[in-house]
Amino acid sequence: MPTDSKETIDILIISDIHLGDKHTRCGEVYSILSKYEADKIILNGDILNGLHFNRLHTEHWKILSKLRKLTKDREVIWVHGNHDASAQILSRLLGIKVCNKYVWKYGGKKYLAIHGHQFDRFMHNNAILSWLAFALYTQIKKIDKKEIVTKFIKKHSKTWHRNSLEVARGAIRFGRMLKVDVVICGHTHMVMADERNGVKYYNTGSWVEKPSAYIVLKNSELDFIKDT
Repeated sequence: MPTDSKETIDILIISDIHLGDKHTRCGEVYSILSKYEADKIILNGDILNGLHFNRLHTEHWKILSKLRKLTKDREVIWVHGNHDASAQILSRLLGIKVCNKYVWKYGGKKYLAIHGHQFDRFMHNNAILSWLAFALYTQIKKIDKKEIVTKFIKKHSKTWHRNSLEVARGAIRFGRMLKVDVVICGHTHMVMADERNGVKYYNTGSWVEKPSAYIVLKNSELDFIKDT
């Protein structure tokens, strides 16, 4: 039931929490889940960071416990991401529905939530190189406490930016096939808002680095909330 301390909304959409990664900003994610009284929550992929349950810290389990409680009186949808290897196992424990994409209508518009890795040709065509780059980037993050180096890499890497644009274009093309008005992705870890060919595109970034974002649907309107 709604409480005076929470903002009542229709839908909350968040992605790329990466539970199991020690860089996840668990406190901020937990605060967002606690801030809103949502009728529906969409977890748009990469909620986990792989199969390694031993890497889940107390703060990570706290978020999973929060999600479990939230399923008791509202619908929680988990859209499968490329890091969600154990989603089917945890989803049964948490009581959350898992799907590869989620389509719904809201406020007279048709929406699509899909993680976005499906449109990442670099990842699919260069699996080993992609894994090595991710592993190297992860190691850099461990010593780059102030995110000076990682921010520089993201800002100046042409491959990173091309990949983000490629995912956006692929998602928009797929959205047009499904005749949707709005497409929401994650995966690239780059916050983005765009509109092409009559389709609005949003990417909510990630919670292992900044900036991050999430989406609130309320009163038939979309609010793209950035955390810088």
